[in-house]
Amino acid sequence: MTSETLDKRTALLPRLLANRPRVWRVGVVLLGSWLLAAASWAAIPMVPVPMTLQTYALCVIAALAGRYLATAIVVVWLFQAVIGFPVLASGAGGLDAVTGPTIGFLAGMLAAAPIVGGFAETRRGWIALTVMFLIGHALVLGMGWAGLALSGIDLKAAFTGGVLPFLPGAAVKSLAAALTVTLAQARLKAI
Repeated sequence: MTSETLDKRTALLPRLLANRPRVWRVGVVLLGSWLLAAASWAAIPMVPVPMTLQTYALCVIAALAGRYLATAIVVVWLFQAVIGFPVLASGAGGLDAVTGPTIGFLAGMLAAAPIVGGFAETRRGWIALTVMFLIGHALVLGMGWAGLALSGIDLKAAFTGGVLPFLPGAAVKSLAAALTVTLAQARLKAI
């Protein structure tokens, strides 16, 4: 893919990588997965799932990387978790960590990556990004709620324990991610 085949709707990182060897994309995917891991380690223990910076990192990554790279990043991050790398909240990894109470939230991350990344490819401005990041958080939390309910937790208890406490953080992380992306785009465009 050359820069001539890309238009303004393409996310920033794919435009910067357009004339680079494919190995650069592989590096971006690995780096992005490790950024998600680092955000996962910033965890506040809660029951049934901890509060982390994963969704903040996901929003920033998806907006800068676009739908395809963001999806690849989340897939690689989840693969690393499945094979036992300590990339999830509090350094968890392994099949039990992926299929436990957080399965719905992790599936929500995978679902949100292409949606948030695709939106960011067509919209600009921190207000539009904040709204999209709120929608991304709603998707992650909604799928997390469903995952908790399917695991046997009462629907109301799953909401009060797995969604409600995360709503203020989702709003703050959405705004912070939008501002981060806006600043990063301005800095990276200068390169």
